[in-house]
Amino acid sequence: MNSTDKLARLAGLLYVLALPTSGMWYGISSSLVGADASATLENIQASRGLFELAILAGAVGAVNHLGLALVLYRLFSSIGKMAASLALAFTAVGVPLSLAAVARQIDVLSLLDAAQGMPALAGDSLQLHVTLAMHGHESLFLTTAIFWGLWLFPLGWLILRCGFVPRVLGWLVLLGGPGYVLAVAGGVLDAQYETWLLGRIVGLSSGVADLLGEGGLALWLLIMGTRWSRRAAADQSGAPGTLRAESSPES
Repeated sequence: MNSTDKLARLAGLLYVLALPTSGMWYGISSSLVGADASATLENIQASRGLFELAILAGAVGAVNHLGLALVLYRLFSSIGKMAASLALAFTAVGVPLSLAAVARQIDVLSLLDAAQGMPALAGDSLQLHVTLAMHGHESLFLTTAIFWGLWLFPLGWLILRCGFVPRVLGWLVLLGGPGYVLAVAGGVLDAQYETWLLGRIVGLSSGVADLLGEGGLALWLLIMGTRWSRRAAADQSGAPGTLRAESSPES
């Protein structure tokens, strides 16, 4: 197993870890948001342990995402330095925003603790402050989604060029990018964007493409590494082949 193959498998492992970290953060946080501010506060108070778990998962997921971007940069920089740098830059901007969104959730925990010793903060005042903190979290999360979408464009291009990942996964990753970006832009321009027919079509098609593309990429890198490229080269030359991506990429 050469250095590039090790990098590919490490990238696959970090990608797979995104589901029980960032995926858990998003899933739990969304499930605790109620129909109104009062319901949201009640849900958080009733499921505080679950809320704390989501916060920890979000923090770990953000750090994991940055590590993934660094490994993918090392893996793909010999394929396209500019594209690999763009993918890393988009992630480097998005990760602090994710951590800021996590910080707003920590603010909610601080408010709940403070309310126990400050009767004046209880009731409607607590509900108002928690609502503002959660709205801040949602705004930061929405802003982060821009960079989640943007990084898929250079990543998809690199997958198409690398030679050790099926090209179909590259196209799926590219198709996943517009959904994130348009969801943010549409939501800013019109709060009812997600109810539009166009919004639903773009969201569904991009969401499915992204799930299949990034999920497939994670499993492919973890299981196959760069073996596929060596087999293809061997089939063409009749001897064990090497591709330029197999040499250790320069940082």
